[in-house]
Amino acid sequence: IHADLALNVIEIGCQEPEYWITAIPELICLSKKEDHGVQRKVIVMMSKLCRNKGCAQIIVENGGLSLLVDMAGHDNGEIALHAITSLSSLATGSDERIQAIFKSGIMVKVPILLDHHKKNIRKETCNALFKFIDGSLERIGCIMFTDTTMEKVIHLLNSDPCWLVRMECLKIVWKMIETGHRYLIMSLVDRGSIEAICSVVVCSDEDMTMMALNALESILKLGIAEISDYATRVFECEGTAKLELLQEHKSENVYRKAKNLITKYFSESAENDGNDIYERFQNLDL
Repeated sequence: IHADLALNVIEIGCQEPEYWITAIPELICLSKKEDHGVQRKVIVMMSKLCRNKGCAQIIVENGGLSLLVDMAGHDNGEIALHAITSLSSLATGSDERIQAIFKSGIMVKVPILLDHHKKNIRKETCNALFKFIDGSLERIGCIMFTDTTMEKVIHLLNSDPCWLVRMECLKIVWKMIETGHRYLIMSLVDRGSIEAICSVVVCSDEDMTMMALNALESILKLGIAEISDYATRVFECEGTAKLELLQEHKSENVYRKAKNLITKYFSESAENDGNDIYERFQNLDL
């Protein structure tokens, strides 16, 4: 009863900026009670406060990150979801704050959350992950090479029954490909990104289709530069058939991009160009 009364007082206080610095630490303290009802109310309030720039820094300064990381692994799905969305909101701040979130311990929980049976938790985890990696090759490298996170992201992109989850996964893969880092792209290909991207290239969302087409273009371009037969992998997973289908798309942007990819990488002239490159490579005096 006392906790509920305290929460009601804090909720009123949190509506006024001058009380944030007092109310937020009390809120964090109340979250430690072993009461799911109290914890749920706390995390719902926290998720609202995290969207406010003024509150966000106070939350971080008063140990809110460790609280949110702990709650992200909560058995109660609603509490876990609010914790993840709160971390995602906090990740819209400075790079220093994003780095603090990244090193807070949340990345240990991410592979587990990506396997969660609730689609909203998988979706919001991917959305948060996208924000965590934004603008940092170091964080991208950590995610790519230190655990199973990217294998799970690519698996979800390829087969999750929820298209909203797959959209969030595609954003992560595209963000990594967009760096243009050759070893990063090659590593994504080794993990099955070509097949996963081709699985979503034909869909009802034009933005998703264009993102997938741009990702394929970057991969295919690297394949030529590295003398790697990425075009064959696209063909083998029925990617070329899907590109041909997209030439009938109602969007001119999609139509032109699909046509350009077929002409450049899958036509007879493209095959001859590829053979010429291979022969010149073979004849180099190394």
